[in-house]
Amino acid sequence: MKKDKKIKELDTWLKNANDDDFSENSSSYSKDIIHDKFDYTFEDILNIDDNYGIFEFKRNGVQDYVLNKLKKTSEASIASVIDLHGETVKDAINILDNFFVNSYKNNVEHIKIICGKGTNSKDKVPKIKITCQAFIKKSQFVNAACSAKDNEGGVGVIKVKLKN
Repeated sequence: MKKDKKIKELDTWLKNANDDDFSENSSSYSKDIIHDKFDYTFEDILNIDDNYGIFEFKRNGVQDYVLNKLKKTSEASIASVIDLHGETVKDAINILDNFFVNSYKNNVEHIKIICGKGTNSKDKVPKIKITCQAFIKKSQFVNAACSAKDNEGGVGVIKVKLKN
């Protein structure tokens, strides 16, 4: 875009804007959460994500460096943690939903999800891991996510960068 180029829609909006549009209490800046409930069966979840291995996700529009920086972030430096070992898929979804909403409302930047690798699952399918990955992909609060390094829990731990 050329320097000093006018954007007609922006100019029109600025002319019609009032002081409330620029206040921090404006609804566009509010941390009041209105989101769709993640309500899927495990078969539906498998259609969203069926990856058993290393997980990487970056929301459209998020720059590559955000994901790269998250990969380099030590999982030990992430204080906000949830452990989903032993949970059912349905319970894990509810727990994740509450955890994400609370973390976002409290301006938490990074969270860590301990979901396990699924090695003790009856059918060796890591249902909680796959559910977490699908939840992350559908969540409006996530900018990027990735599996931890092998020495930090590997594919059984997911690091998440939330929106600011």
